[in-house]
Amino acid sequence: MLKKDLKSVTAFAPATCANVAVGFDILGFSFDGVGDTVTLKRRLDNKIIIENIDSPEIIPLNPEKNTASVVIKKLCEDLNIQTGFSISIRKGIALGSGMGGSAASAVAALVACNEFLLNPLSLQELSFYALFGEEAACGQKHADNIVPCLFGGMTLIQSSDPIHIVELPVPNLNCILIHPHLKIETKHARGVLKNELPLKDYVKQSANTSSFIAALYQGNYDLLKKSSQDFLIEPQRAHLVPGFYEVKNAALNSGAIMSSFSGSGPTLFALADTQIDAKQIAENMQKEFLKLEIKSEYWIAKMQSKKAYVIESY
Repeated sequence: MLKKDLKSVTAFAPATCANVAVGFDILGFSFDGVGDTVTLKRRLDNKIIIENIDSPEIIPLNPEKNTASVVIKKLCEDLNIQTGFSISIRKGIALGSGMGGSAASAVAALVACNEFLLNPLSLQELSFYALFGEEAACGQKHADNIVPCLFGGMTLIQSSDPIHIVELPVPNLNCILIHPHLKIETKHARGVLKNELPLKDYVKQSANTSSFIAALYQGNYDLLKKSSQDFLIEPQRAHLVPGFYEVKNAALNSGAIMSSFSGSGPTLFALADTQIDAKQIAENMQKEFLKLEIKSEYWIAKMQSKKAYVIESY
């Protein structure tokens, strides 16, 4: 059942940094320095349509292909909601950027739709529906973007089916996301990965993932730094971004605690103690891209970022 008097809801969903170097498909954190905004308006019929997309890129209005409309359609079918919605999307996250753009549109739409319900779904239940958006976007129901987007902070996906989420302590650090003006489709970035990897690399990665999580609970930034090397995924994807290692090393040499791909790239993230440090690190990373004549933009925000939320409703 829907709230009778509610006609329109607008929600914001933050960008996310998935994988966090050592947690491929299981770790992620929210980044509210940038995100997507979605407005749902009730219709007199039961159609789900994309009314408008405000984006510098061309995005199809086909509701069968957009993550926002896909998840709303699934939720309405399952809950037997007989009301349709017109969906307007303002994209703050570039497509193929590695910042969780497909997840943000889906999550913002779900949070807006949830506001219409007399008996709102839990975040856990919304996570189930958001996975259908990821499946539409890249062919797989991976949860490392949608979960931190919904819950905020740092999250661990213990299981995707059934979905089981562990909320982790969030370090009091500043995060830089730097996005070179390149595009990497998630399907392609996943396609370059090998199905089998050396056991010795798996052991080293397991040790780093475990000690990384321990460092979060201890608030131990030295251990966080020691645990931040990715032995499995980063070496296979580095060639997708020109100058990847030069940009990463510029961050580390400028005092970053760690740096790697955000999601599947091409965006990189870096963590810093202070906002002043973060700005210097970001500028030095940007300089490395410019050496290759690659333009970029960056954002800085606290890691203790907000989850998706309703902006307005009437």
